[in-house]
Amino acid sequence: MSQVEIKVNGREYRVTCEAGQEDRLQKLAAFLDKRVSAMAADLPDISETRLMLLAGLTICDELFEARERAEDLEDAGDTLDSETMGGAARAIDAAAKRVNEIAEKLDN
Repeated sequence: MSQVEIKVNGREYRVTCEAGQEDRLQKLAAFLDKRVSAMAADLPDISETRLMLLAGLTICDELFEARERAEDLEDAGDTLDSETMGGAARAIDAAAKRVNEIAEKLDN
């Protein structure tokens, strides 16, 4: 296991991740930081906890929409080959798993 220093909304956090995942974690943190910072600018009086919650819910909403689109594509699978559909589903599932793992690590 490795530890990575990430920065979100001006605060630094030490997060544990699997060896070799440090760069990915930094990219994910940068993505989250960008979202949180934009929301903080729009909602200056919101607490840090609510800000993080709102950012997490917004990102989850986007993930769910992507899953729904993938399901719609599966329903229209006549125009797509099964290899393409399977790859998209695996990518979405892997992304969801990573989001859940990061959320668990942030809780610790």
